[in-house]
Amino acid sequence: MEYVTVEELKKHLNIDFSDDDAYLADILKVAMLSIETTIKTPLEEHVKDGEFNPMLKHAIKILAGNFYANREPVSFATPSVIPYTLNYLIRPFKKYQ
Repeated sequence: MEYVTVEELKKHLNIDFSDDDAYLADILKVAMLSIETTIKTPLEEHVKDGEFNPMLKHAIKILAGNFYANREPVSFATPSVIPYTLNYLIRPFKKYQ
């Protein structure tokens, strides 16, 4: 199932061209799998009345946006964590053994 569309991600990232659509589709898949792995539950369990949980949907967009903006494992700027983003959104869904 597609929980976030390429068009939704493009809107989130303010992208108005289609050159990167295939790449965006790939990183959306990676973001969804990454979040699913982190919370240790299938994303489909977070669909209620046909609607996907908006917190997880936004978390997917944030992570995919990060993958799009940072294509390499090295940063040349001083990174800092922005509070109340990805970890904040997925923490309530994480299953602990």
